[in-house]
Amino acid sequence: MSVMSPSECLPAGAVPLEPYRSQALFEAEKTNLFGRAWLLVGREEEVAKSGDFVVKQVEILNAAALIVRGKDGVVRAFYNVCPHRANQVVWEDRGSTPIFVCRYHNWSFSTDGTVRGVPDQAAFPGLDKSKCGLPPIHLEIWDGWMFLNFQRQPEISLDDYLGDLKAYLGGIEYIHAHDAIVIQTHLKCNWKIVADAFAEAYHIPAIHSVSLKPRFASQDNPFGRPLDIRGIGPHGVNSMYGYGNYAPRDDQHVEKLAFNPAHRSEEGRAAITRFNQHPAVNPTKTRDWSMDVNYVFPNTHLDANALGFFTHQFWPISVNETRHEARFYVGKPMNVRERFAIEHRMAHAVDIVLEDLSNVERTQRGVNSRGTDYMQLSESEILIQHAADHIARWTHAASVADAMAGAEMK
Repeated sequence: MSVMSPSECLPAGAVPLEPYRSQALFEAEKTNLFGRAWLLVGREEEVAKSGDFVVKQVEILNAAALIVRGKDGVVRAFYNVCPHRANQVVWEDRGSTPIFVCRYHNWSFSTDGTVRGVPDQAAFPGLDKSKCGLPPIHLEIWDGWMFLNFQRQPEISLDDYLGDLKAYLGGIEYIHAHDAIVIQTHLKCNWKIVADAFAEAYHIPAIHSVSLKPRFASQDNPFGRPLDIRGIGPHGVNSMYGYGNYAPRDDQHVEKLAFNPAHRSEEGRAAITRFNQHPAVNPTKTRDWSMDVNYVFPNTHLDANALGFFTHQFWPISVNETRHEARFYVGKPMNVRERFAIEHRMAHAVDIVLEDLSNVERTQRGVNSRGTDYMQLSESEILIQHAADHIARWTHAASVADAMAGAEMK
């Protein structure tokens, strides 16, 4: 793991825009990046009990992953495909069931993927049922996060893929991990444009001049220059500045009420205290801090602020179409004041996300115009440079070993 100042991270040269508009490079990302990397797809709390299942779409691979907790308590992943005639087995996004039944011809499967029943099996002479189970996808879990790898035999283990990120983030108490509010949008832009929009704070004084600027900038740091930037293999961290003396104005009556920490239960306050004490949450342990962007390569931001964690994921659909999914883990309110604070927090979060997403399609149109072939990035935007370098490395590498070689931020 490397720890460095932004100026030390900044490489010579600008970031090319061709990967944001090239169909050929998108196809290479499909095969060499998303087809070989470990992809974070959610929390194991989504399949908390035996028989619980969830379907995760990975559009760039034309795949739907059926993730289920078996009777033995083990979480497994399968292609949502019946081995008989390739119909989708599950039509719902989530649910709970003791068995899966394909509605095309009623083939049935246990939650461990093995075939359970074949109607009129005598009409299939020589059928080997042991080879007719749901087709598996490699799934591993780290700290409650579920990762998928779509290679028949992964070239790299999840342990090696995460590398030092495991030690850096390991042991965080993910508050309210069982309960997420999900915001999902489909956008007409390349997935990297959306990811870039959430990777830096340089845009905040412009795009979020009312909603966020008072918290993320100050007279001493008017452009919200970052506190710390780290490369952790292909992953990365951007710890953002925050105005330590921020408080709602006297005329902001609703925000003042929501901002008051007295609304939280004693248990909730204790959990938040433990969360903030973790070394990776506000790693510089300064009062002037707002949030951390923890970049989990290639398409996830696992973010932290003083109230807990949330995620942004950027799922490619086509070269200029993306599904953005934000998950805010806020928990169930224990009283009326807590309910009010959560509702206010989410309304504020939605406003901020919409401000960001209102701009990304304009960026794509600019990229497609070919008026420029490069981005000129500041020191505050170095996490974008880091991601672009490693995406390009994976896109062009003959093997995962080649892609991972020399993976620290330069």
